[in-house]
Amino acid sequence: MIIGTAGHIDHGKSALVEALTGQTMDRLAEERRRGITIDLNFAALDLGGGRTAGMVDVPGHEDFVRTMVAGAAGMDMVLLVVAADEGIMPQTLEHLLIVEQLGVSRGLPVVTKADLVEAEWAELVAGDLAERLARSPVRFEAPVIASAVTGQGIEPVKAAIQRLAGSHRDASSTDVFRMPIDRAFSLAGVGTVVTGTVWSGTLAVGDTVHILPAGDKARVRSLQHHGETVTRSRPRTRTAIGLVGAGRADAQRGSVVVTADLPWRAATALDVELSLSPGVKKPLRPQTRIRVHLGTSEVLARVHPRRPLLPGGTALARLALERPVVARGGDRLVIRSYSPVTAIGGGWVLDPLPPRRRATWPDGLAAPDPGMRLLALADRRPEGVALGQLPLLLGVTEVTAKDIAHETRGLVQAGQYLVHRKVIDARRDLALSQVVGYHESHPSEPGLPLQTLRGSLRSRPWIADQVLSSLEAAGEIEITNGVAHRPGFEPTVAGGNEAIDRLVAFLEHQGLTPPSLAELVNERGDVAGALRLAARDGRVVAVGRERYFAAQALERFVATLQEVGEKGEISLAMLRDRLGLSRKFLIPLLEWSDGQG
Repeated sequence: MIIGTAGHIDHGKSALVEALTGQTMDRLAEERRRGITIDLNFAALDLGGGRTAGMVDVPGHEDFVRTMVAGAAGMDMVLLVVAADEGIMPQTLEHLLIVEQLGVSRGLPVVTKADLVEAEWAELVAGDLAERLARSPVRFEAPVIASAVTGQGIEPVKAAIQRLAGSHRDASSTDVFRMPIDRAFSLAGVGTVVTGTVWSGTLAVGDTVHILPAGDKARVRSLQHHGETVTRSRPRTRTAIGLVGAGRADAQRGSVVVTADLPWRAATALDVELSLSPGVKKPLRPQTRIRVHLGTSEVLARVHPRRPLLPGGTALARLALERPVVARGGDRLVIRSYSPVTAIGGGWVLDPLPPRRRATWPDGLAAPDPGMRLLALADRRPEGVALGQLPLLLGVTEVTAKDIAHETRGLVQAGQYLVHRKVIDARRDLALSQVVGYHESHPSEPGLPLQTLRGSLRSRPWIADQVLSSLEAAGEIEITNGVAHRPGFEPTVAGGNEAIDRLVAFLEHQGLTPPSLAELVNERGDVAGALRLAARDGRVVAVGRERYFAAQALERFVATLQEVGEKGEISLAMLRDRLGLSRKFLIPLLEWSDGQG
């Protein structure tokens, strides 16, 4: 479990963490000199019963809000700190907005510095705070009044944290590993060390990881939880990873450590649902430059809302990022204005790898039901959604993704993809019309060549395979010898069987000196269909490219070959004299005979 602080500068966040954990915050000399928190600080809080929570102390100064957001990413619970002598201040509200947009579910308000005011005043501040927090989507407990100086309220704060931790649901260890980096440094004998909150999954010593978006590949040399060496990490814990093969240049705050279980890919565009704070003075218009905070990264972006995003409103939007980020469906994000820099809202990722061209925005893309979201994601991907991408797009475990895919109606599995049924149905109709149309325009041919049919669908191979196999399984087409045709289709020619009989009789009359194909067409018109059907029935045979011979004539030729061969060597001169054929006919016939064995 990860517990973070939030609140205005100098309201006692660090002192509260020190009082709870007994560990000194503000590790940097500059922080101690200035008396303010500049960077993230971390401590372990013993919850009893063998459980330990990771605590993240964030800076409160407005100049370090980007650092605060990096620390807030991954919080399971927030301690919202308000000093009794000052009450709710601007950074209190900005930090509150941030934890709300990040989807932090539980919170404990703490009114600190109670030693500086009268008890009645502290109660008034606590009342004001409770009234304000009643409107928050974060489920806040009743405020606790405390003082890190006198120790007042520290035990009640601990008790409240333990009570909330008891109802906290541990993250699944079956999900894939992901940890946004919030700190990186070099350590003698270890190499590059990165720290962060493990968002999901587990990692073991010896595992291979990737650092994105740089793409560095590294091996895990060591793991630590709160200074204790472990062989395997746990989800939702503060973890330090010693890496072999990773340079510090690419392992900075904002990068993400992942394993290769999913096809992770950094993206420069995200499709999201955004909410704009009611306190913002003007709408968020297309092309507005904003700051996007996702995980521990801050990236500048241009926003392209689907409709005007008014203060207090919600809209779907595309974020065109100026640097790539690594995201997963369902990830929460915070947006801040470019200048002056202040938090203005946030949202969540609908599609972490959106189609770049002609992207549609189907209904259900922002639905809370993952099945509806999956259907919408497939709708905007005519080529289908790869099964291996489902946990990445939906933000769920692989097992859950399989269950969702199985239960969602309107999808068809084609190879290793899920394709929207309307795509399959449209291609089925097209394939069927192509086969029927080919029969009408080429009635003498057995059917449409399979490769031609596949090409006419203009689809990915897995979609074409699914369409053709489903048509065949439904009995709507048959595939024979590489051609597709309607069941029961029989090739025909103009004039029917009588026309074929007349052509065969003509070739039988010509014997071993039939006219060429060009001469046949010139003399008798289009005979290609009749020849093809006669050849299918074995009544005529193509010898070379230019001539068709009647089967009876070829039988006589073969009989002559056998007769001559029984007496000795078969010579060209002997056959020429015996049959009265010129080389123009005899050479092709002999080559055909050789091919027939």
